[in-house]
Amino acid sequence: MTFIKENYPIVGFIAAYLLTKNLILAAAIWSGLTLIQMIAHYFTKKELKTSHVALFFVGLALVALAYYFNDDDFIKWKTSIAVWAGALFILIRQLASKKYVIKDLTKSSGLIKDSAPESLLAKTNWLWIITLASYGGLNLYIAFNFSTDFWFYFKLISMFVLLFGLLIISMIMLKDHLHIEEEQNHQK
Repeated sequence: MTFIKENYPIVGFIAAYLLTKNLILAAAIWSGLTLIQMIAHYFTKKELKTSHVALFFVGLALVALAYYFNDDDFIKWKTSIAVWAGALFILIRQLASKKYVIKDLTKSSGLIKDSAPESLLAKTNWLWIITLASYGGLNLYIAFNFSTDFWFYFKLISMFVLLFGLLIISMIMLKDHLHIEEEQNHQK
């Protein structure tokens, strides 16, 4: 239930596409539900992430172009733009402030030790940057060389696999700098 509560714009997008096979309508529903989610989040949490607002407006602009030109190819660009922006964001944070994506993602759990070497954290960052940048290109290849149905399922499944895979590989790379062993020793 929590998954649906936190991801209802995506659930609405999936349901609308599966029921209508109309990508522009599905993306318009995603935009409307995302706007509702952002407004509700702002009034309940008193915060709004800049990255979410930026992604919303990029998505909204692409939906408007798709609707105006009656061409769902504009919708297919959104995934590539989002992952390229993510890769660029990770790169800028590393270069400008020595911040690493894997530490940000695991910050609340404190999984990564402070003693983790910056060179190793930088390698995991580069893994994320190169993979996300490559995925953006692959998304466009799939979008413009296969059917919309194929692209739709590719997008749904591959994004989950990609992000989960990157997280697992990053943990393997940092295995000597995780707090997991200490927690196991305390349990014995």
